[in-house]
Amino acid sequence: KKASTLSRSSGINAEYGGSTRVIAGIKGKFAEPTINNPNSGFLVPNIILPMTCNTKYKPGFPSDNGVAMSNKLETLLTDVTDLMELCLVPGKVAWALYLDVVCINDDGNVLDAAVLALSAALNNTWLPATQIIEETGRVVLDPEGERKRLELNFIPISVTLSVFDDKTLPDPTEDEENIQDGSVTCCLDDQNNIRALWTSANISDDVISAALVYVKKRASVLLSVLKKVSKTS
Repeated sequence: KKASTLSRSSGINAEYGGSTRVIAGIKGKFAEPTINNPNSGFLVPNIILPMTCNTKYKPGFPSDNGVAMSNKLETLLTDVTDLMELCLVPGKVAWALYLDVVCINDDGNVLDAAVLALSAALNNTWLPATQIIEETGRVVLDPEGERKRLELNFIPISVTLSVFDDKTLPDPTEDEENIQDGSVTCCLDDQNNIRALWTSANISDDVISAALVYVKKRASVLLSVLKKVSKTS
């Protein structure tokens, strides 16, 4: 490992949308804080959808679908941890944590799989100790120091349902996504609080309310899966 990096990856062996598979990895680098937030570090989520995971994706620029999901991750994870805890030297050096999700196979419902994998990776991330070289003022990793667990304010869980007329179908496959009338995606935390809610414009309040009942039950099951992953990591 380089003197200014850390890495942590976590894969979730769970079926989503039929046979969707993703793997999440977290890599940290030293970065200079922004002028507006000199005492804070960074979280940079990104979903990568290579052409090998589905023939609908083409090489070159990121797909619109990937950009949209990355933006949703950024919204969801804005306050998942205290960014001030990532600052090492105010105004000079802070941790920038790159939260990358690579889709191995896209058969629908990639966002839910991505959130689950990232939650597992974040929940098992440790920041290495650092030290300042007095002669140069440079910050480097301290192999003899005690590492610190990344403290999370909450653990996010995402649950998506396809909507057909006034009926909902959880965990849609790609084929189901292609013919759905709309969708509901709700992100809860481990305290059952709603952290984000994304719906199609044509979805009624009654359908959303019914979907939320299922979402809370499903989120409880997924949280139990995460706890098992954490124990074995």
